[in-house]
Amino acid sequence: MKLRRLRIRLTILFGVVGAVLALVPLTLWYGERSDAIEAEFDDQLVDQMVELQRGWIVDDRDVSFEAWLVNADEGWDVPFAETQLEPPLYTWVNDAGEWPSFRSFSVDDTTYGGYIRPMNPGEAFVTVADSGWRDDNLASLQRRALMWALVIVASSLGLGWLGAGLALGPTRRMLDDQQGFLADAAHEMRTPLAVITASSSQALARDRTSTEYVRSLSEIRSAAERASTGVNELLDLVRFDSGQAIPRLAPLRLDLLAEEVAASTRADGVEIVALPTDPVVVHVDMALVRQALDNVVRNGVRRSTRVELVTTSEQRKGVVRVIDNGAGFDPATLDSVFDRYGRGDRRGEAGIGLTIVKTIVEANGGDVCADNVTDDAGAIVGARITIRLPLASTPG
Repeated sequence: MKLRRLRIRLTILFGVVGAVLALVPLTLWYGERSDAIEAEFDDQLVDQMVELQRGWIVDDRDVSFEAWLVNADEGWDVPFAETQLEPPLYTWVNDAGEWPSFRSFSVDDTTYGGYIRPMNPGEAFVTVADSGWRDDNLASLQRRALMWALVIVASSLGLGWLGAGLALGPTRRMLDDQQGFLADAAHEMRTPLAVITASSSQALARDRTSTEYVRSLSEIRSAAERASTGVNELLDLVRFDSGQAIPRLAPLRLDLLAEEVAASTRADGVEIVALPTDPVVVHVDMALVRQALDNVVRNGVRRSTRVELVTTSEQRKGVVRVIDNGAGFDPATLDSVFDRYGRGDRRGEAGIGLTIVKTIVEANGGDVCADNVTDDAGAIVGARITIRLPLASTPG
């Protein structure tokens, strides 16, 4: 909500500044165009005056526009064409004095413009023209300027909204990351803390035998270890999301790493084997890839009785496949097993282990995918996760 209010304020600020910057040239353009229209009308009156005076000199007083010779001192005027107009001729001539000037007057909602050119003291030629076309052009120009002003303001606000959104994008992503971190942490801690609370409350409810206390403490320890693992995974994911974890690439025997992970992983009732293979050397960060492979193997251990690691090379990629004989992935959720808290089947745990696997593999320039193993009849007989990593330039 605070970011939205901030975005609105930035939009208004950007809109005002942008509108002012854009309206300045629009105002100048409007002023130039309106002056040009006014000048064109004034030129029409001046041209009429020139024609009138030329006719006066050659004694040709037949004109097609309203014009007068006015003597304001003696109170007479001579029209040069038949007209019904009665402009304030004497007032104009007296106001003009010795200098040419422009005047205007209105009759029945019609505006006329006049041009006065003094000839002698108190005497002047006057020409008049209908200024309707000028007024129409000015009104049209005003409408266009207003329309452009509205477009500029709306565009400035729109661009301000987009610009504010882009400017606040990193802040919004940071807040989303913080909220995501809190949500992830709450998800990781909820179940272990519930187990710890329940086991400790049960142990303290009454006196118990040493065996019962050992059982309760074992449950508490298991929950604490799970919480610790979840926190570590969460911190790893945060480091990758923030770009703090940078892989240190070096040649690595992927086949030997698979054997090491298989030998070091222990689970009651589950056989974990790394099948023999030719040497496969990849160019990766050993610690990160080991963590990813360990996560995949532990994910398979939780759902099966046998887990196999098969290493090979394909198309300039080192490939390690982790195959288990469990129930396989739910086909409906197969595309989301690498999402945060995605669940591949009912026995799998919803967490971020496979998400970290995908993040690590992609950070090392590889890719990872999941599918099901089927028998000849098409029945699912296990799950398979395939990790592909770039081969080293020179095999070791």
